Amino acid sequence: MRLPQEILLYLASLIFIAFTIGYVAHFRRPEGTPWPMRVLAILSGATTAGVIAEITGTRATWPSFGFATVFLLASAALYGWTILTTRRSRLSVAFSGDSPTFLLESGPYRLIRHPFYTAYLLYWIGGVIAARQPLLIPAVALMAAGFGWAAMREERKFESSPLGGHYAAYRRRAGMFLPRLSGRA
Repeated sequence: MRLPQEILLYLASLIFIAFTIGYVAHFRRPEGTPWPMRVLAILSGATTAGVIAEITGTRATWPSFGFATVFLLASAALYGWTILTTRRSRLSVAFSGDSPTFLLESGPYRLIRHPFYTAYLLYWIGGVIAARQPLLIPAVALMAAGFGWAAMREERKFESSPLGGHYAAYRRRAGMFLPRLSGRA
């Protein structure tokens, strides 16, 4: 195994371990783990296993190493920043039915409304680049659809909560998964 391939393999593995620890230890489960989150967790593990298996079997090129490293490190940095931002006001696991009682607008939430989901998507995009396996793209698209569904569901929860008006103003300022280029929706 070449050094760039080994670095990508270790980086992808360490980040996924951090995601798993965060999933288990960081998020509240007011009603247990909802079935859609269980499905998403299984798909996440399977997608990651596919990415790591392909990285193991594919010799990295310098361009794939460079681009994949940027995506993986951006994912890790955003995830870490989001964990630090939410450590005192822990969020409910995706698809929970509880009503929001607070709105975070600091840290990465100043820029994007769903930084955890963005971090996960950056990770899988980086993994596909590292693996250089186009057959993994449908799995990543499925993960993106799952987290898009979770994000839209969370947005509806905010809109129907007492925080609805405040959330509408926040939505105009912060992008869903990427920062807004302007302050307008």
